Amino acid sequence: MASTILLSVVGLVGAVCLLWLAVSTVLGLSLVVVLTGSMSPTVPAGGAVVTRAIAAADVRPGDVVTVPRPGFEVPVTHRVVSTTAVPGDAAARSLVLRGDANDTDDRDPYVVRDARIVVASAPGLGFVLTTMSTPPARGLAVAVVGAAVVLAFWPTRRGAARRG
Repeated sequence: MASTILLSVVGLVGAVCLLWLAVSTVLGLSLVVVLTGSMSPTVPAGGAVVTRAIAAADVRPGDVVTVPRPGFEVPVTHRVVSTTAVPGDAAARSLVLRGDANDTDDRDPYVVRDARIVVASAPGLGFVLTTMSTPPARGLAVAVVGAAVVLAFWPTRRGAARRG
C-alpha cells in the first residue's frame, strides 16, 4: 500500500514537471523567484511568478515586468510606472519601475528592448523551488525516485505465489 502511494506521488510530481516543461517550452514561459517583499502584497517574498517575453514597445504602465538589473545577476520584478521611447532605438524603451510595497520609484530607469511580463504568481512556490535546488534536496529527490522505482519492481508475495 505504501509503495503504491509513493509511486503514485512520484509519478504525479514527474507528470506535473513534464507538463510544465512542455507548456513552458511551447508558450515561452519561465519561472522567476521573488526574493524580497518589494512587490507585497501582490507577490510576497518567497513567491514565484510565471513570465513570458514581451517587446519593450508593448509594455504599458501598470504591467508587472521582470527586467535585468545592470550590475546584478538577479533581475528585478516591479510594476511599470511609465515608459519612454529611447531616441535612436525604435525597439528600446526606458522603463520607470516601482515595487508595490515601495514608496518611491526605483532609483534609475531600466533601458530595455524586451522584458518578461508577469502572467501569474504563486505565493510560497519560490521557497519550494529554492529549497529543491539545493544539493541535499536534489539528493533526497534522487533517493525517493530510486526507492519508488525499486518498490515498483520489487516482487510481492502475491506475485510469487501465483508463479509457484
